[in-house]
Amino acid sequence: MKQGVAWDTSSVFKSLRWKLQFFYSTLLATVVLCSGSVFYYQIWVSIFAGVDRGLEAAALYLDVTLRSFPPPIQQGLEAPPMLPPPLRPDGTAPPPHRPRRSREQFLEELRLPQELNIPGINNPRDQPYFMVMTANDMLLKKEFLPSGYSEATSLAGQFNHQPTLILLKNNFREVRMIGPSGSKIIVGKSLRRETDHLRNTAIQFIAIGLAFLVLGVGVSFAIAFRMVRPITQMSATAELLSEKDLSKRLDLNHFDSELAGLAEVLNRLFSRLDASFSRQRQFTADASHELRTPLTVIRSASELALSQQRSPEEYQETIEVSLKAAERMTNLVNGLLALARLDSSNADFHLRQNDLSDLVSESVSLLRAIASEKQISLVSDLHSVQIFGNPESLSRMIDNLINNAIIYNKPGGKVFITLKSHDDKAVLEIKDTGVGISEEHLPFIFERFYRVDKARSRLSGGSGLGLAICKGVIEKHNGTITAQSILGEGTTFQIQLPVWNYSN
Repeated sequence: MKQGVAWDTSSVFKSLRWKLQFFYSTLLATVVLCSGSVFYYQIWVSIFAGVDRGLEAAALYLDVTLRSFPPPIQQGLEAPPMLPPPLRPDGTAPPPHRPRRSREQFLEELRLPQELNIPGINNPRDQPYFMVMTANDMLLKKEFLPSGYSEATSLAGQFNHQPTLILLKNNFREVRMIGPSGSKIIVGKSLRRETDHLRNTAIQFIAIGLAFLVLGVGVSFAIAFRMVRPITQMSATAELLSEKDLSKRLDLNHFDSELAGLAEVLNRLFSRLDASFSRQRQFTADASHELRTPLTVIRSASELALSQQRSPEEYQETIEVSLKAAERMTNLVNGLLALARLDSSNADFHLRQNDLSDLVSESVSLLRAIASEKQISLVSDLHSVQIFGNPESLSRMIDNLINNAIIYNKPGGKVFITLKSHDDKAVLEIKDTGVGISEEHLPFIFERFYRVDKARSRLSGGSGLGLAICKGVIEKHNGTITAQSILGEGTTFQIQLPVWNYSN
């Protein structure tokens, strides 16, 4: 078997370019075939209608000629001799009558009209023929009958007083009618010349149609290529995208209005991918930096302790420093794992009906002791609101927000926690009277590893993941979180979660 590239027909039918090509070619072939058929039919009707009109005119011409003959001649007889004219009153004989013409002389005038425009009249092979018989089937005259023509068969056909058109075998067309004194008139013609003309016309139509079809297929191929080229450009641009370079964009000015919308959607998608990869790279760099700091502390403290003999107190201090660094690294790893679970759509995230006020009350009770140590008052106003969610992740989110309100509050400050239902939403607000957040930092506080005050966050053990985890938990429950803050007066976080509908 000869080796070569196999022609995959399935891929051809899946190609948009070939589908357009097939559609245009089929449409063009249909138009050419239909228009050629209509034109050919009109020519066919015109040619044969002209033949029929010529034969009918010839038959009527023979009928008029026969009517000018004496009735005996019409019946195939000789005309009776003329009696001598009677004498004049004065007894003299009048001049004799002109001698009567013979039967043959009359029939000599019986011929087809030469002035009629009958196709093929100059071609002996295509010369029209005629035959005239008496009512008793006696031949009066015939001319140009084709070879093998059966007079008996022709006379056995139907005759009417009006010209009757008949199509015979061997491609002959005849007109038959009854003339004067019951005579029978037959005028016919071979259709060979007309048939050849129609055949040549059909060949010309086919040749012209094929030429138009080939030209049209070429034009349709160019049109299909032109229509598919923008999509090819989109594919080429998408192929140029990589993790290291997501800056490529589609030029909307090069696309038609129908594809400009798709190009704009793809550009927005590329922008989101670029932003996502940028956040991922930034996240990786921040996580590496955050993990490197406690590891550096542990390594430095250990190397310092091992560099020479130390007292038990110094070793204990080294262990305590390493333990704090390990605890910070543990908190950071736990935060990263929590974010990974939230980012994973297949994460084990069991939802059930909960009373959100119970979860908030539990968090307030757990954090009240920490608040008392910092001289912070927790003021709660909670109403029972049923939601559908994961209690563990919701409790972690509430703990984180209240703990932040305590940490970044002023001595003697307050934290107000309110929960109510509004427009089928559970609305939880956590408001503190702390230091607040400046306006330029508010849009970024929910980003991972973002710190408003990096020095203070490191001292307090913060990893910069708390608010990012809170936002992920709330979005996982189809909720929203917003922050409002006035520098030096405090910050308010508002969480809205869908209320559980008992009808579901």
